[in-house]
Amino acid sequence: MKQTCWILLATLVSIGISVQMGVASNELGVEHSPEISPTNFRLISALGTQTLPPDQSEVPTIEGHQEPLNPEPAKSPTKAFLYSALVPGAGQLYIGAKRGYLQLAAEMGLLAAYFITRNDAQGIREGYRAHVRDHVIFEGPTKFDDWDPIEDFEHATLFDNWHNVYTDNNGEPLERVGKWYWEDRRAFKDEERKRHDSPLRKVALDMRLEANDKFQLAKTFLGIAILNHVVSAVDARIAAKSYNKKHRPFELQLQTSVSPHTVESQLVLQKRF
Repeated sequence: MKQTCWILLATLVSIGISVQMGVASNELGVEHSPEISPTNFRLISALGTQTLPPDQSEVPTIEGHQEPLNPEPAKSPTKAFLYSALVPGAGQLYIGAKRGYLQLAAEMGLLAAYFITRNDAQGIREGYRAHVRDHVIFEGPTKFDDWDPIEDFEHATLFDNWHNVYTDNNGEPLERVGKWYWEDRRAFKDEERKRHDSPLRKVALDMRLEANDKFQLAKTFLGIAILNHVVSAVDARIAAKSYNKKHRPFELQLQTSVSPHTVESQLVLQKRF
């Protein structure tokens, strides 16, 4: 019985199992990976040490390596960030977080609101321009084809006859604009607007202002959608790191170090806090 105990004791001593807390002990003489934090709990078991013969030409070259032995791969915070930066919620779904569906739904809703609002604004803008074409009368050869699609049409909603000139060309109207007046100002086209304003002009002005408000609202929806990309990407990166800490509290690695005359292999069990 005593002989058996001595044999077991000798076997344990030859295997050389060591347990370390905090920084790796220098007694093993192994250079560990810089990825292992000094605050981690690490359990190291030496698998064995082999002394190489003096004639190294007869021994194949051995390279040091460190390979993770975890059965489940970690979630990449970088991938999660990029996924959600492209499609909000995709990074959250990558790590299994169901809130990714909400962020994806928000993205779809914001984009839908942007396109719908922008199309409405374009429709109202074309409506007010059509209103101007239908109710503005020229005196001279000028045509609407000569008008600037933004400046001249908006100018027509602010003034109701050619007495209101918006050019510095010696007080004369621009050649492309010519002389014009609103249809319901025909009887008062030579008088100042202070006495007789044009209801048709007011309708065009209201339509133009409504179109501008719609365009501004569409820009707001687009800005919120862009912000959703940024917030979702940052959240996905943080969530991936939290996932790894929760689902991979231990990390088992096989480390091999090579010195001029020895090759040593160890199993490192690392606990992350």
